[in-house]
Amino acid sequence: MSIYDLLAHIHRRPGMYIVEPSIYRLQAFLTGYDAALGYVGLILQDEIGFHRFHDWVARRLGFFESTSGWADMIRAKSADDKEAFAQFFVLLEEFRNEGK
Repeated sequence: MSIYDLLAHIHRRPGMYIVEPSIYRLQAFLTGYDAALGYVGLILQDEIGFHRFHDWVARRLGFFESTSGWADMIRAKSADDKEAFAQFFVLLEEFRNEGK
């Protein structure tokens, strides 16, 4: 499965994966999912490409550096956690479209 397929599932039905739309719950889920896959020697397709999203978000949102992480940067530019969750998917689509 591709990381983008997984994210599409989460976007459609966040309650099934992370209880409620939340940028921080999304980040925690992805971190845990990646750790579990790594434990059994697996990796999501496109995961390496997705790692570029971190620096891309920093540039796109006008941060000097990306050390705070994509979730914190998106949350800093959003009114609340739920809005940040929605903005993540807007930015993800832009990121993917630029890569085409």
